[in-house]
Amino acid sequence: MKLSKYIFTLMSLSLITLVGCGSAEEKVEQTEEKVVSTNTDQVQTTEKEITEEPARDLGGLNVTIATWVEVIEPEVKSSAYEEALWEYRHEMMEKHNFTFEEKALAKWNTTLELMSTSVIAGDPAAEIFHISSKYVTTAMVNGLCYDLSTLDELDFDHWKWDSAVIDYMTMHGSTYGIAIDQAPDGFVYFNKRLFEEAGLDGDLPYDLQASGEWTWAAFEEISDQLTKDLDGDGINDTYAINNHTRIFDYALISNGGQMVEIDENRMFLNNINTPENIEAFTWVADYLAKDYDLAPSHGSGQEELFITGKVAMMPHSKSRGLTLQDMEDDWGMVIFPKGPKADDYTVTGTGAGWFIPSTYSPEEAADIAFALNIWTNEPPGYDAEDDWMMEEYKNFRDDRAVEETLAKVREPGVMILNYRFQIPGGVPDGNIYRAIMSNSKTPVEAFEHAVGEYDAVISAANTNHGLKATE
Repeated sequence: MKLSKYIFTLMSLSLITLVGCGSAEEKVEQTEEKVVSTNTDQVQTTEKEITEEPARDLGGLNVTIATWVEVIEPEVKSSAYEEALWEYRHEMMEKHNFTFEEKALAKWNTTLELMSTSVIAGDPAAEIFHISSKYVTTAMVNGLCYDLSTLDELDFDHWKWDSAVIDYMTMHGSTYGIAIDQAPDGFVYFNKRLFEEAGLDGDLPYDLQASGEWTWAAFEEISDQLTKDLDGDGINDTYAINNHTRIFDYALISNGGQMVEIDENRMFLNNINTPENIEAFTWVADYLAKDYDLAPSHGSGQEELFITGKVAMMPHSKSRGLTLQDMEDDWGMVIFPKGPKADDYTVTGTGAGWFIPSTYSPEEAADIAFALNIWTNEPPGYDAEDDWMMEEYKNFRDDRAVEETLAKVREPGVMILNYRFQIPGGVPDGNIYRAIMSNSKTPVEAFEHAVGEYDAVISAANTNHGLKATE
């Protein structure tokens, strides 16, 4: 036996030597070799078969989101991301045997009506309904929505979901609605050239935001330096900000205030006359009295003042940055400065959401949720937690707006819902703003005058939602 093993080894070595000495230009023909060995000193190996779990088959399910803005696949994709997104969606729809569409089946203020009438009739007009923030409470408290927390197909802790919306739509342990990250509101755009001409660093707001020192006091100090009478005629040539009532709302939220609050049953509560709110509106009134702001000459001139360099800063929403792409001067974007009562910066969202009708069976709801989860996924190559930045860079002039400001927005607790936007028809906040801006009332007087109006609007909203005060 030892002799046979020796001969086999020698033949193997000879074969290796011959192949190694062959010309590089020669073609070596490979053949499969069977070696029959004896039982002696043999080590046997077995390959483990790896079986892939069959793909979940949704049986040709068509999922429709009833919304007010139709989403159609573009024939020509505008970016590599868009190409990858639709390629991924088609691949998943084929793999799991389903189709998905977002169709404009109603207006923003009629999707709830479409949902309620069709669900009550036992024939939902869509598998998922996109409900505006002003009507989500009605949908939740009237038994129209499936409890999504009972479904394993949705991971509420995943970074793609808007945690502020999920918190609002979770009531007594049940979660009725969900939404992907929404466009936040509550920022300050700033003109770097005007900062530098005023003797300030063009990135100063970023530095203050990063250090935690971007406060009302810092904002006011900078505003004083930015407001300039360049030719000595007694009239300012450049101003710190544009004149808009938006600053009231931003100051309120940045100081931990809310005009409307909610309880555990989603009852709306009149919250205007609180120390946080009074402090915020008093600060705004004092700030505006110092002539730091410039009003536009026409109704649509707010952005124009900033784009043309008449004002150095513009409080506005994230989406407004899309209108600044052709602006000649470089600009940046930070969160609105925080007030004395706040521990951190704050931005707001509106709180619209997606709802699955309660009439679906657990199996049907699970399949719908499975499809929704896939549809809202980012495609491979863009699906890491920070990959969202890749698509945002093109919307801003510098990286810090994305890597610092928008990254901050995604931290827990920074995004909150402004509950006054949940009130159908809104609240009469404009009366308060105008009274203060015209100096006809102090903030305290304006609040006291508006209490009755707020009570009436909030009571009507609670009644319309089917809510009753807890005894």
